[in-house]
Amino acid sequence: MMPINTVSREGFTSLIHKVDRRYRIPSRNYFSHVAIPQMDKTCRKTVIFELSQAKNYTSTTDLWSSRTTEPYMSFTVHFLTEDFELKTLCLETVYFPDSHTSENIAHVVREVLASWDLREDRQVCITTDNGANVVRATELNNWVRLQCFGHRLHLAIENSIKDDARIA
Repeated sequence: MMPINTVSREGFTSLIHKVDRRYRIPSRNYFSHVAIPQMDKTCRKTVIFELSQAKNYTSTTDLWSSRTTEPYMSFTVHFLTEDFELKTLCLETVYFPDSHTSENIAHVVREVLASWDLREDRQVCITTDNGANVVRATELNNWVRLQCFGHRLHLAIENSIKDDARIA
C-alpha cells in the first residue's frame, strides 16, 4: 500500500516519464476524490452480492489497539459458497474511541451488519475473546457466542507459565 501523494513525488513522476513520456499522471485529488471512491463502491457492491448468496454466516470481532494505542474494532464474516468454498471477508476495521461498554460494542457490531445488508437471523454464531464487555455485548444482541480457541489457548499457556513460576 502506498500513500496517495506518491503520484506527486519526483522519483515516481520521473519513473513514469521514462516509461511513457505521453502519460499524464492523475493528481492525488483525482485518486482520493474519484478513483478510490469508485473502487470502494464497486468492491462494496461485489461483497454485498456475495454475502447475499450465503444462506448463513458466522462472524468474529475483536477490539485492539494500534502501535500508537489508537482503539479499533474489526469485524469479519465467514461463510460457505454453494460449492462449499470457505470465504472469509474482513468487512470493517473501525476507529472505536468510544468507551468500550457492552452497550457501545453491541451497537457498533449491529451497525456493521446493517451497513453490509446482513440479516442477524442468518448469523449462526459470533466468535470473540472472553472480555466481559464483549461477552455481554453478544448477550445484549441475543447472539450465540463461541469462545475464540486461540485466545483460550493463549490464556492456558500464560496460566501454566505462572503456575510454573510459583512452584519454582
